[in-house]
Amino acid sequence: MSTPPTPAEQRPVPAPAGAGTVSRPGGPVVLSARGLTMRFGGFVAIDDVDLDVYEGELHALVGPNGAGKSTLLNLLGGQLLQTSGEIQFMGRSLGSSTPAVRARMGIGRSFQLTSVVPGFSCLENVVLAVEAQHRMLSLLRPRTRPSDLAHARQLLDLVGLGAQAHIPVEALGHGQQKQLEVAIALGGRPRVLLLDEPTSGLTEHERHSLGALLQRVARHATIVMAEHDVDFVRRIATAVTAFNLGRKIAEGSAKEVFETPEVKQVFLRSGD
Repeated sequence: MSTPPTPAEQRPVPAPAGAGTVSRPGGPVVLSARGLTMRFGGFVAIDDVDLDVYEGELHALVGPNGAGKSTLLNLLGGQLLQTSGEIQFMGRSLGSSTPAVRARMGIGRSFQLTSVVPGFSCLENVVLAVEAQHRMLSLLRPRTRPSDLAHARQLLDLVGLGAQAHIPVEALGHGQQKQLEVAIALGGRPRVLLLDEPTSGLTEHERHSLGALLQRVARHATIVMAEHDVDFVRRIATAVTAFNLGRKIAEGSAKEVFETPEVKQVFLRSGD
């Protein structure tokens, strides 16, 4: 009697030539793209890309400047609408849905530049994010729900800012503001968290702290990050997809991807 086929969503993703064997977890695909293309006039920023992100991954998108990794992140988050191709979240097509709709579905987003609200404490910033998941009528309540306040405190503890709960955000260093941004992004209880260049502007010490933080966060939400720091990616990513000139050129573990001849050539040529 033949063994039944593995469900499609649990099959390993075929690697591009030279990418090596892709070792992926057995969980479901939570976010996927097929034939994704983004054109700006005559310029092709994303060129016929297929991508699968499995539940529980800390998935890094890497490549030199202009490779298309941030554009791809914007397509996944809904900040841009693809020229052609399809994106699915939990098996459901995202179509032309807006970032707000995707956030309510479970796709959180954090950007390169911090977007904390000045004049508020760390706790108040996270509470705002937690409350934003409710319907509009519930937002008219004069007082914060105890459950929302408790959840906001838990998120601050998760990112290592529990002791800074009542400190104004302006008093935080850049690294701590990045930590707070992660807590804010988690306020909507996302299943997938999209991060754009999370190490941008951080010192080496802050990068190590952020790496440990993202590994903790990945136990609660699958992470997809566009990142230029190769050492950071090698240290924490569980899956890596490399891009050049808008095309996917390798996929697999960090070791597999960065040992691919084409990836070595691209990074050596770019100076990254």
